[in-house]
Amino acid sequence: MPKVLKGEKRANQYPNFDCYLFLRLEMGERKCLAFSNQSNEGLKNVRLKADPAVQSGDILRLECDYDLENAQLYSIKWYFGDDEFYRFVPKESPPTRVFPLPGVVVDLTKSDHRVVNLENVQRNLTGYYACEVSADAPLFHTDVKKALIIVVESPRDSPRIFAKKKNFSQSGKIEASCVSTKSYPATNLTWYINGRRAQNDTFKKITNLIELELGSLETSKSKLEITSPSLGGVFVDGKLKLLCQATLFSIYNGTNEIEIVDDTPQLAHVLSPTPSDAFVNQINKARKITAS
Repeated sequence: MPKVLKGEKRANQYPNFDCYLFLRLEMGERKCLAFSNQSNEGLKNVRLKADPAVQSGDILRLECDYDLENAQLYSIKWYFGDDEFYRFVPKESPPTRVFPLPGVVVDLTKSDHRVVNLENVQRNLTGYYACEVSADAPLFHTDVKKALIIVVESPRDSPRIFAKKKNFSQSGKIEASCVSTKSYPATNLTWYINGRRAQNDTFKKITNLIELELGSLETSKSKLEITSPSLGGVFVDGKLKLLCQATLFSIYNGTNEIEIVDDTPQLAHVLSPTPSDAFVNQINKARKITAS
């Protein structure tokens, strides 16, 4: 069985390391996302590979890739925030150690010196993950890579479109709303008019809003307004198709579509009166008499 003990805190653990990746915060502050010892010669090309988002309840796969060249591996350490939850030290027996952290469930059958698999991840595991690679003696070169990973709650339903009416005049204004409910984070809503993506311009206005729901879920709302000068160009054969697309990373993609019909009054065609057959016959007889 792997040993279970208290993990280390990574913060300020390597004060001599340089920060090479910053996150810009408010008021001009900066937060370091990744550290590197610029004097490394044996340890190179450390990379943390993971999807930027994972569905709640799924497996989160974290991979730490690196090149030790001729050096030997001393340890691999994994952190969530500043708390260590997994360690691999090849010279120890067993080489793996798991440190208890709320919500973190390590699948040891699929975790080793490069890969860690976390089972049944939940939203509270959204945050920064870091892998720390250390080469063996005599130099113990160390490098750290960090990545933000979001645990997603997808909407249960497709987005819904609402329109005040589905028959509009080209001289009027079209208003439609799209709602995608209860997700984390909020979905991105995109409008399409007759298959073409709609954007704010002189004649089209899109207003987006995010509302906080119970359980820290979020609802996305979007309102589309099309004013009269553009209506002549959006109706095709007297019809207009509006599609709303809701996306959440590459995990969720939902759509809904409505059709709006042009009910602009049409002018009746004015036809010249058609001469009756009797009248035509009379004219023909008069032509014959004149000819004789």
